[in-house]
Amino acid sequence: MAKHVIKKAPKKQPDPQKEETINELIEIFNKLEFTVRVEKGRFKGGFCLLREDRLFLINKDLEQDKIINILARNLASMGIDKVFMKPNLRELVENALVNDE
Repeated sequence: MAKHVIKKAPKKQPDPQKEETINELIEIFNKLEFTVRVEKGRFKGGFCLLREDRLFLINKDLEQDKIINILARNLASMGIDKVFMKPNLRELVENALVNDE
């Protein structure tokens, strides 16, 4: 009897530009005194308070575009007017807020 082997689809190679955007957005969270952790689990991402630690969790299995969207939307909801960020990141965050309404 022949065995059927189910192969997983190959994982997409990360886009270096999107990876840089993710890292820059994470740096902004760090400036706001959040620890960003990329974890495996049944969640998309969001804020978490663990004892006294302010965390922001991101599901490591999400596509880069979804991670960027989650980070940008949550930054937008925090009111980041006084936080310095590159113009392209500010535009991304502000657009996330507009698109979320």
